[in-house]
Amino acid sequence: MKTPISDFLDEYAGKDMLRLHMPGHNGEHPRDITEIAGADSLYETDSSGGIIARSEAEAARLFGAERTCYSAGGSTLAIQAALALLKARGINRIAAGRCSHRSLVSAAALLDLDILWLYPQEYPSAAVDCSKQALSGAGALFLTNIDYYGGTCHVQDPGIPVVCDNAHGAYLRFVSKTTYGSEYLHPSEFGFPVIAAESAHKTLPALTGAAYLHFFKGAEHSRAKEMMAMFGSSSPSYLILDSLDKLNGRMHSDPACVSRACASVAKLKADLAGFGFTLRKSDPLRVTVNARAWGWRGTEFAALLRSRGVECELADENYVVLLFSGITTTEDCRRAQTALSLISRRPALPVVKYPVVRPKKEISIREAVFSRQKTVPVEQAVGEVCGGIQSPCPPCIPVVMPGERIDADTAGALKLYGVENISVVSRG
Repeated sequence: MKTPISDFLDEYAGKDMLRLHMPGHNGEHPRDITEIAGADSLYETDSSGGIIARSEAEAARLFGAERTCYSAGGSTLAIQAALALLKARGINRIAAGRCSHRSLVSAAALLDLDILWLYPQEYPSAAVDCSKQALSGAGALFLTNIDYYGGTCHVQDPGIPVVCDNAHGAYLRFVSKTTYGSEYLHPSEFGFPVIAAESAHKTLPALTGAAYLHFFKGAEHSRAKEMMAMFGSSSPSYLILDSLDKLNGRMHSDPACVSRACASVAKLKADLAGFGFTLRKSDPLRVTVNARAWGWRGTEFAALLRSRGVECELADENYVVLLFSGITTTEDCRRAQTALSLISRRPALPVVKYPVVRPKKEISIREAVFSRQKTVPVEQAVGEVCGGIQSPCPPCIPVVMPGERIDADTAGALKLYGVENISVVSRG
């Protein structure tokens, strides 16, 4: 598979040119360039012969997409562009799982979208009712494919446009379904039209911020670049684009690396279960440990792992999430197992219930976000209307949405999720 961006950067770095152009480091980082002659431009709508467009076409073939656009602004930029495409089609109301990433909420504020929230049974689950009855009145569906604990949401063709947040699941394109089951599907396998935003950097070997906007099964993409340019920097990182380009070549030459990684993680899960750990069901590259069943709060458990040289992806009151990669090795899993096995077991603690609150909507997301605001302690916010997007990171999921009135249950949930202060709409 060709790597036109990487090849161009190799060639330019070898010329020892006097760089009288941006960026201002003047070549101290030789592969970091701007849109010089021959380098193409990420948001050009007619650049089929350029190096970026050719690399995107290689990625589309790799992922089975009708079109793929690169993002140097993560899945957030891809989600914003996807929703802008729906807005341009006259769609103003979107159904979405309540535990969606904050990028959905910020896009709703910018595009003045109304959201029909679909509530899961627990926070932060992606599993929601996506039946036609539940979607009644919505012009499109926003779907999260893998949540932070490693759960998923099963959807039949809803008959309306679908945008899928597959930020954590790009690797699923390369997973052997016969070995690891068909429960976790890549959007290319959904069987109906879908626009998918997915991060390369979360589970594949690419730089932070590297992501894709894919179009599958006839999803409309004619204005994709135009909408990405609305939200993306006019100076996208060529280092990120280079990493996406190199990823094409790497996955083309050794796609089985992902299944090897999944096999290593599967063995780790089996070994941990045999050792007595309680694991939550999760996707093939994630291990979600119930720390309380081992006698520790999740945050305490994560600190113990850190002291043993292992940094986790997420820790809360109940769970520790270990996120592996498509290039994870058996040695990586061995180190993780050793660190886990050194944590002493204590009497189990009861699991903390993370409530899914349903505050009453008072004003639109857009009106709330762009209103005058003040910041108050959560305890003093009861009765106020939420103004900002409060989303502990990770998992970057808002507990209460802008425009919703904060009641006592919501304030309690915010405290449980670690939010101490909150922006509310100012009445003055």
